[in-house]
Amino acid sequence: MFEEILAATIRQATPLLLAALGEIIVQRSGVINIGIEGMMLMGAFFGMLGSFYTGVAVPNLAPWVGIIAAGLSGGITAYLFAFLTIRLSADQVVTGTGITLLALGLTEVIYQKLFSYTGSALKVAAFGEVQIPVLSSIPWIGPALFQHNILVFLTLLFVPCVYFYLFQTSHGLKIRACGEHPKAVDAVGVNVQRLRTLCVLFGGLIAGFAGGYLSLADVPYFTPGMTVGRGFIALAIVIFGKWHPVKACGAALLFGLGESLEVRFQAIGWDVPYQFLLMLPYVLTLLVLAGFVGRSTPPQALGVPYKRE
Repeated sequence: MFEEILAATIRQATPLLLAALGEIIVQRSGVINIGIEGMMLMGAFFGMLGSFYTGVAVPNLAPWVGIIAAGLSGGITAYLFAFLTIRLSADQVVTGTGITLLALGLTEVIYQKLFSYTGSALKVAAFGEVQIPVLSSIPWIGPALFQHNILVFLTLLFVPCVYFYLFQTSHGLKIRACGEHPKAVDAVGVNVQRLRTLCVLFGGLIAGFAGGYLSLADVPYFTPGMTVGRGFIALAIVIFGKWHPVKACGAALLFGLGESLEVRFQAIGWDVPYQFLLMLPYVLTLLVLAGFVGRSTPPQALGVPYKRE
């Protein structure tokens, strides 16, 4: 039972962690992207679409084409968000909410138009499990830690990459400076709007990948609204992790544990209405936000539009 819960925790944490890592880059630059939920949903839908149409001709490549389509759809959605908020200085929270509502409506309309005739969830070619030799044979923890689909391993490797990029490179320093003192960065010749736009595009790309994970690795199909608030949980993870990739990894595992316990409690048949179990990850989100927001210090210029004088 311990092995199953640990494995499920890692699987459930993966899309949350991936989306949170992209959002850390975005918020470190001074932009808050509330539309991450919508970008994940776009990634989930267009990832499924890419895999579905590619699977007819080249089944082995279908998941990879799908995940690329997922990332691109998230990036394109992020470009719309960046244009409105960075170029036109629209309110970031309102615009992000609008992006999410747009994604909810657009994906459902297109899905119903293309696939409503199936009458059930449409399955597509998805990523299979990969076993790391030797390590996956370790008793107790081997299968739980070293037997997952390739996206899980890539996400875990992405954590030290983001850490190194943000805290050990000059470009990462510029990003952090944009979120703290954009005027000072502008004074030394850095184009703040351009850098923030690139960060938002990157965050949208990663959010698209996170959405693609849901329809190409977690379950091999798409259903309208299947992100069910994971984008907002990713935002909570960024805050709980104090805008630090390693701490966000720990926070994502905590939320992943909440989701895995929800499924486990339903499986063992607890005499509790299942709606209460479905609430578990979101109650955990509220508790974390209520207990830790006041103790976390965000970037000073977070959410503040910048225009060169």
